[in-house]
Amino acid sequence: MTMADTRQLLILKAQIASDLGAIDRIEEAVSSAMTAHEPEATPPQIVRSGLALYLHDFYQAVEQVLVRITRALNGFDTLGEAWHVDLLRLSSLDVEGLRPAVISDSTRVQLDRYRSFRHFVRHGYDRDFMWERMKDLVSDLPKVVTLFEEDVHRFLDVLDQMARELNEE
Repeated sequence: MTMADTRQLLILKAQIASDLGAIDRIEEAVSSAMTAHEPEATPPQIVRSGLALYLHDFYQAVEQVLVRITRALNGFDTLGEAWHVDLLRLSSLDVEGLRPAVISDSTRVQLDRYRSFRHFVRHGYDRDFMWERMKDLVSDLPKVVTLFEEDVHRFLDVLDQMARELNEE
């Protein structure tokens, strides 16, 4: 690698930090929306639609982080019908000589639930979002955000180490 690679790592870190900020804002918006409703009550349709969009956006931001990392370090390309699933799988693998896993396997399993729902939101035509399908995703969001951010912060430590090693060359 060259010094340009060090700059790329620093840019990648800055982009990821920005994406994590967006994820935090999404989580705050979902929490805020849910505090206005009885815990056991089904929110009105307009609120469910908004929550569905926030869940969509959450996964979109997660995917953006993973795409940035895998493109920068793996040369991953978003081709084929299954690239969304492939991205999650690849992100949870240690790639010897290249990088450690970005996310744990347990985080991958949790994120896959949001990927599936994002697909439903993006490709569904019936906007009467079923609360039964969404409520666990909404209630689990803080836990999943924490898992993802912990994994990504561990990975950012690896990027720091990679940048230091490149500067020593």
